[in-house]
Amino acid sequence: MPLLSFMALGFLGAVAYVIIWSKNFSDVKTYASFRHIIVGAVIGFVYSYLYTDYSFPNSIMCFVAGYMGPDFIEAIVERMKPKPPGGS
Repeated sequence: MPLLSFMALGFLGAVAYVIIWSKNFSDVKTYASFRHIIVGAVIGFVYSYLYTDYSFPNSIMCFVAGYMGPDFIEAIVERMKPKPPGGS
């Protein structure tokens, strides 16, 4: 049961992010929003294996991980991309 609960909380955190940062309804329907929501659910899945105790602090942290996690992952991937030769 904690697995589904953590996945749902990661999903809800990502949905909250998409709703808060969307300027209009067409922003919600984009691929980036869909990807953010799916990655938030996957983060909840991973979180369920890291913390199997379903309690108040863990549920809040899973929601926050779903909210902020996809941006964190995108920032890491962006830093790991190879830089063009000779410059920025």
